[in-house]
Amino acid sequence: MALVTEIFPDFTSALAACGPGYNNALIADVIAYKTALAVDPRQFVPEQALNSILAVGIAAADITERPLTVLDFGGGCGFHYFRVIAAMQSQLRWAIVETPTMAERALKLAQGRFDVFTEIAAAATALNPIHLVHASSSIQYVPEPLSTLKALATLQARYFMLARFPVWSRPQTVGMQTSPLAANGIGPMPPTIADRQISYPITFCNFDDVMGILDTYEVAMVMPSPSSTYNVRGQQVQGFNLIFRSKEVPSRSEAQ
Repeated sequence: MALVTEIFPDFTSALAACGPGYNNALIADVIAYKTALAVDPRQFVPEQALNSILAVGIAAADITERPLTVLDFGGGCGFHYFRVIAAMQSQLRWAIVETPTMAERALKLAQGRFDVFTEIAAAATALNPIHLVHASSSIQYVPEPLSTLKALATLQARYFMLARFPVWSRPQTVGMQTSPLAANGIGPMPPTIADRQISYPITFCNFDDVMGILDTYEVAMVMPSPSSTYNVRGQQVQGFNLIFRSKEVPSRSEAQ
């Protein structure tokens, strides 16, 4: 469970107390190392991967166009892409949007299999059209979560996955999350990097505001997210996985 013990008036103040925050090169190195490890199909699929497989599967069952295009906002070094490819045979065009630090590591792992960008607009232009927006445990860590969510919703993808996202009923609150470095990514730590406590800003957005931004979508599926539970100054905040379908484009069954 991620621990949030300090509250700040805004993201800038929280970042000043965290140092590099999520743009920490150590986080990028750890995630790159873990992502490069081979996927063992005999092991249980973690929630982070299951969400992606499910969202892509739902979109692929409805959309006949190929390749299926996915804009993966905050996709690290390709963890979600590699897990989906390992489980499915569908032809994909995948674009990750990340911080400059993470994008640099992701490019080394991409090897032409997926694209990497640092701006939403550039990724959207490259994919055009976008069938699925994929955002897993990422929106809450950017400086302006609601503005970022609006930018992604404006792309009008047929499907939108908002996974591992905290459901918060109070006014928007910015805190400092503290957790082990090893909690970033799935798998063992690099042998050359020791585990340690790290901190970065997190914003808890009022969930009604989130749903208001996504009002052109309907909820296709919702599940609890055990891996994204937060302790905010003694209050437990549950994370959820939500898959949305656009209201404006009929599903295959409706079109027939």
